[in-house]
Amino acid sequence: QRPYNMADSYGVDIRQPSKSFREAAQAMWLGHTAALKEQDGAAMSVGRWDGFLDIYAERDLESGAATESDLQEVIDDLVIKMRLVRHLRPPAYNELFSGDPTWLTIALGGCDESGRSMVTKTTYRFLHTLTNLSPAPEPNMTVLWSENLPDNFKEYCAKQSIDTSSIQYENDDMMRQIFGCDYAIACCVSGMRVGVDMQFFGARTNAVKLLLMCLNGGRDELHGDKLCPELEAECKKLGIGAGDENRPINYEDVERLFFDVAIPWMAKLYADTMNCIHYSHDRTSYENIQMALHNSNVNRLMAFGIAGLSVVADSMAALKYDEVYPIRDEDGLTIGFRRGHPNREIPQYGNDDDRVDSLAVKVVSRLHEELDKQPLYRGAKATLSVLTITSNLVYGKATGSTPDGRVQGEAFAPGANPMHGRDKNGALASLSSVAKLPYSKCMDGISNTFCLLPNALGQGNGRFKNLATLLDGYFSHQGHHLNINVLSPDVLREAHAHPEKFPNLTIRVSGYAVRFNRLTPEQREEVMARTMHSASVVTMAKRDNDHELYQSEEADVRSMEGIDLGAKLGSVYSLETFSTTDGPGIRTNVFLQGCPKRCLFCCNPETQALADPKKHPEFAMSSCELTSLVGKYSEWLKPRGGGITVSGGEALVQPDFVSDVFQRVHGLGLTTCLDTACYGNKPRWDKVLPHTDHVLLCLKGMDNDVAARVAQVSPEEMAKSKEFARYIRDQYPNIKITLRWVLMKDITDTDSELDALVDFAKELGSVFHAVELIPYHELGREKWTALNMAYPLDDMSAYKADDAVNVKERLSNAGIAVVLSNV
Repeated sequence: QRPYNMADSYGVDIRQPSKSFREAAQAMWLGHTAALKEQDGAAMSVGRWDGFLDIYAERDLESGAATESDLQEVIDDLVIKMRLVRHLRPPAYNELFSGDPTWLTIALGGCDESGRSMVTKTTYRFLHTLTNLSPAPEPNMTVLWSENLPDNFKEYCAKQSIDTSSIQYENDDMMRQIFGCDYAIACCVSGMRVGVDMQFFGARTNAVKLLLMCLNGGRDELHGDKLCPELEAECKKLGIGAGDENRPINYEDVERLFFDVAIPWMAKLYADTMNCIHYSHDRTSYENIQMALHNSNVNRLMAFGIAGLSVVADSMAALKYDEVYPIRDEDGLTIGFRRGHPNREIPQYGNDDDRVDSLAVKVVSRLHEELDKQPLYRGAKATLSVLTITSNLVYGKATGSTPDGRVQGEAFAPGANPMHGRDKNGALASLSSVAKLPYSKCMDGISNTFCLLPNALGQGNGRFKNLATLLDGYFSHQGHHLNINVLSPDVLREAHAHPEKFPNLTIRVSGYAVRFNRLTPEQREEVMARTMHSASVVTMAKRDNDHELYQSEEADVRSMEGIDLGAKLGSVYSLETFSTTDGPGIRTNVFLQGCPKRCLFCCNPETQALADPKKHPEFAMSSCELTSLVGKYSEWLKPRGGGITVSGGEALVQPDFVSDVFQRVHGLGLTTCLDTACYGNKPRWDKVLPHTDHVLLCLKGMDNDVAARVAQVSPEEMAKSKEFARYIRDQYPNIKITLRWVLMKDITDTDSELDALVDFAKELGSVFHAVELIPYHELGREKWTALNMAYPLDDMSAYKADDAVNVKERLSNAGIAVVLSNV
């Protein structure tokens, strides 16, 4: 009765069935408003309206009662109402949930139980409000992503994500198997059946502090309060505490303490606390209206959560794979940690490394297992989330230094994300690590907030296809949730300094969206510190202080994967799992070690030194092992002709290795691309070219003397690059060549050089694909400095954007295909 009375006060009668799209939208909104008015200021999600409302929309269109413009106006008005919702909240609430979110989460798209798309025109109408009304945090736009969604819808979603950073995505193919098709998303990322399920919300436990209690005798590491008597007794038995600073922490002891003592203790305490909270809540603030809109027999869920998962996984990996010593204060509390082998490479979560990813899986699995044993209020079923909202900063502030190298007070990573900057193997490796977390143990949601630089997805409409492919691949790997941010660090820095200039800048945080200028200064700084994945050539190969090139020990070649089966051994510097700028589709880039050239503008000088893999095991990798790694990402790489690109260093320095890799990759159904400046002779080329689909040929200059000046080798050596291209034209006509051309002021942009470039491109005939112009930049300068090497172009400024556009127009007007790189 109360919703009827409320509607009457607005002059609307909702007792009778709606007769039009407008009436249906009004009735849905009034029902939601009744729930908003009754609940106590937490999340009040919208549900799944696009399919229901679209029935009325199609009826009105068919009868002529409304035009498309009329229908869009109704949705725009509805969304404006959603954006106006506010709750009275204490300041402490906003410290944890910054930006004043209302979590009006609306679920869009998805499929029915037969796998047929449920995308409607009204689905588009809701998403189109991001264009009509500008981006905004509310409603919390959530697309239920399925492999079966129409391609044009996927690409439209991708476009809106790239333009607005306002959409999150959840795995409909996975959740539909559990909930059926009549489910929606509650709060941030939690799937629940509409009218059937309800949730007792319960924030999260600080798993990092729990791990530190295992190293501090059950005490809080900051204030020393004794919290867990069981841990106190066990630590005394093991000698963990004051006086143990000169011996490394025993991983097996800590593993047992954490999983077998600390987690069970925390699960019981957490459950008891939640039971008290929700019993008390129901006695004072029972939501009658909301419950009246549910079935009589409600399935109750109690939503627990975990914060700091990646810090725990990395800390345990540090204890397991290095010798870590505690540093204690006069009270015996840890104030830091010292690694016995600081240059040793330790596996870190976010790089698709099972050694550490399995630890993260074990943490969530054990916590859920223990929570599931606890008696819960009103017979609720325990669920677990890996979700922090913006509280990762607050939890980090309250937590001491950790064995992974994180310092006291440093923010945790949000949700299930890797710690900032630690996911070094690229976007696909990072996504793969998070996707390993089992949804069956974390059914309240596994939030992954993913940031991409604007250039990471390529150029033009290809960006939309690449992002849609990225989403398809992630969810086929059983990832649950993905926030997509496409952000420029320059824009964020400007918005941080002058928030008043960017009133509509919206970003995704862990599970919801927020205006950037409504975050605290500390929270804005934390956002800017997050890993922002790129597909830029200059940022893919990374300097690793752990690599000491001149080592004496021999690699155990026989132990490497596939060597006994005829695999080849190569010297590999690094892998970048996600690239859209180095050949068609999405590609994995492999950077080989060793290059005979010394180019003035080299962005990866650390890859120049030649390294025999038998003498330098830190670089050794077999072709079989490399192919296995690439194969893990085939769902991302296969669409749109993607595959592997082998770069350098100089790829043709290792022709046998590259040839074998390319043959094996072809066997996976992937394409191959050779990124080279040319090296060697025809017999060497003939080892690789029969298995090559695309060539990216970096010409240093058309005049051999100019090229020699740039590459710091002889003119005779530089003449080979043009000979190489002509050889491909004559002997391998199915290969497509892209000519890469670095624009350097008064060196490679002169009339004679550009005219010769045009003539050469035309000379190549059908094998020529395009010229890729790469304006000279200074992004490699810091690497030369880090290597204590003098930067050769210290006096040269970055090439001006306007001049690059003029060169592009010149080449286009000359009749050749040209692409201006946004690297």
